[in-house]
Amino acid sequence: MAKKSSKKVKKPLAAVNPLDKPAQNSQQAGLSEAVATETQAVKPSAEQTSAEAPPKLLTPLAAAWPTATLPESPKTPEKTAVGEKAPTPTAPQSVKVTFILLDLGARQVSLCGDFNGWTTDATPMKRHEGGHWETTVALAPGRYQYKFVVDGHWIPDPLAHEHVWNQHGTLNSVIEVRP
Repeated sequence: MAKKSSKKVKKPLAAVNPLDKPAQNSQQAGLSEAVATETQAVKPSAEQTSAEAPPKLLTPLAAAWPTATLPESPKTPEKTAVGEKAPTPTAPQSVKVTFILLDLGARQVSLCGDFNGWTTDATPMKRHEGGHWETTVALAPGRYQYKFVVDGHWIPDPLAHEHVWNQHGTLNSVIEVRP
């Protein structure tokens, strides 16, 4: 009769995953059923798990982002060579805006607003056939308030899309000039 050895071979616990199916994995690995049940019953403590598992830290954002570069200091303008033209700064382009007022009985009409210092005689309007009054003004892009002066009476533009109250308690018409 052959004697059976009573020595049991134990592998370290880290090599066996307790979440795997113990019967199949232990037989495949050549372990006895006693070792498999022993592996199942022993659960590592919290200290052992934290010591064995690598720390799960989030990578700091600064490590993932490229390094920031400092803004360059303003450079002094280079001198142009003799005969070369220096680039000229472009002035805001003006836009021709036509103002129209339909008033058949008016004798004199003018346009007043932010763009002409609210002067009543700075921008007179011309009467056209059919009885409407018209003038064209070149304005830089922006927002302007204006009114018509019809035979000495200040009136807001009845065709304006927007009106605002002024310090006199009356309405000013508003125009937004875009490039």
